[in-house]
Amino acid sequence: MVNLEGENLLQNTYYYPRPEPGERIPIQVLNFRKLFAAWFPGLKKTLYFEKLPENENLKRVRKIILIQVYDWHAGREGLIELNDFEFEQFMGIYESFLQNLGEIQYIRRKKGRKTENIFELEESSYVVREVKKGPFSDKL
Repeated sequence: MVNLEGENLLQNTYYYPRPEPGERIPIQVLNFRKLFAAWFPGLKKTLYFEKLPENENLKRVRKIILIQVYDWHAGREGLIELNDFEFEQFMGIYESFLQNLGEIQYIRRKKGRKTENIFELEESSYVVREVKKGPFSDKL
C-alpha cells in the first residue's frame, strides 16, 4: 500500500496509471494531498516534499495535488499528479460522484506538447433505494 504520510512517501517506487489514447480507466479515489514535487536526476525519479525543497540539484520544482487511486484495470494502487486547474475539474466530478454514485473514469489527452488529465463520471445503472425499517417476516 502506498502511504501518503511521512517519510515513506519519498522512498518507494510508485505506479502511475497511464491510459492509452482513447482508453478510459475506472478508478476509485483513496486519498489526495497537496505537495511539492521535483525531479531528481541522480535517482532518475520524482520526489515529493511537504515543504518547498531548497536543494539545487532538483529540477522542475512544482506545487501539485497528488491523488492516490485504485486502478481497476491494473488491480493495484497508483498515484496521479494534478495541477490546480485539473484538481478543480476533478473535484467537480468527485462531488457529483459522492451525490449520484457511479464510476469515475480517468483519461489522458494530448494538448499541444503537454498531456492533460481528465476525469469523467459514468452514472450508475443501479437504482439506490431507501431502506425501510420493519420486520423482515412482513416482507416475505
